[in-house]
Amino acid sequence: MDKEKIEKIVNKHRNEKSAILAILHEVQAEDNQLNAESLRYIALLLGVPYANVYGLATFYSAFSTDKKGKTLVRACDGISCHINGGEEVIEALKSKLNIEVGQTTWDEAFGLEKVRCLGLCSISPNVSFNDKTYSNLDKEKILEILQKVMGDSK
Repeated sequence: MDKEKIEKIVNKHRNEKSAILAILHEVQAEDNQLNAESLRYIALLLGVPYANVYGLATFYSAFSTDKKGKTLVRACDGISCHINGGEEVIEALKSKLNIEVGQTTWDEAFGLEKVRCLGLCSISPNVSFNDKTYSNLDKEKILEILQKVMGDSK
C-alpha cells in the first residue's frame, strides 16, 4: 500500500482512543494484508515502537501479515459446527476453490481460513464471507452461496 494512503488512514484515526486497531483494520481492508513495510510506516507516523504495532497485528486473529484474498472465507470449526457437518462444508469450499485452508486462490479473489467460533453455535455450521455470515449450512447450501459470491466478485 502506498504511503499516502497510509497517511490518510492514520490522520483519520489519530485522535481515537484505540487508533492503532482502527488503523490496522482499515489498512488491511485496503490491502488485504498488513505487510512489514506498512506496519513500520504506521509505527513511524504514530511515534510508537514497531514492535508494538507488529505485536497487535500478529496477536489478533482478525489481522494477517500474509496476503489474503479479496473475499476472506472464514469457516467455523468450533465444536457445534464440527458435529453438525462443518467439516463437510469446509471440504466443499476447499474443493470448489481448489485451495487448502490457509491459502489464497491464484487470482487472490478468495482466501480460506478455519476459525474457532463465529458466535452462532445454535444455528451451525457457519461460514462468513468477509463480514456476511451464513448459517445452517450443508455442502449444497455452501456451494450455492459460493457460486453467488463468485459471480458477485467478478
